[in-house]
Amino acid sequence: MAKTPISIRLETDLLNWFKHVAPQGYQVMIQDILRDYRRAREHREQNILGRAQQIFTQYHAKCFWHLRKDLVVTLENLSIIQNGLRKYGGLEGLRIAAELDLNEEPKPCQSPRFKK
Repeated sequence: MAKTPISIRLETDLLNWFKHVAPQGYQVMIQDILRDYRRAREHREQNILGRAQQIFTQYHAKCFWHLRKDLVVTLENLSIIQNGLRKYGGLEGLRIAAELDLNEEPKPCQSPRFKK
């Protein structure tokens, strides 16, 4: 895969840690961590979208009567689902809307290669 040179500012202690842990491949290690983070984020997004689609179908009559029944939930319209749950879903809707929050970050990398 092609690589693009970039300039990035890291805190000195963080960079020193990477160089200590992987002296010959610290840049590769940083890239692997970023790639794992991206995969975790994409996986979380897909899980949330699947859950949001189920919720949309289940709560259509109560919270989403004004939307087409065949709506496909996407990242672009996820906030409409969250807002409908918050506005018309009562306490249960508030709880479910919080479940669909993309801003909750995925768990840190659990890959064995980063446990040095």
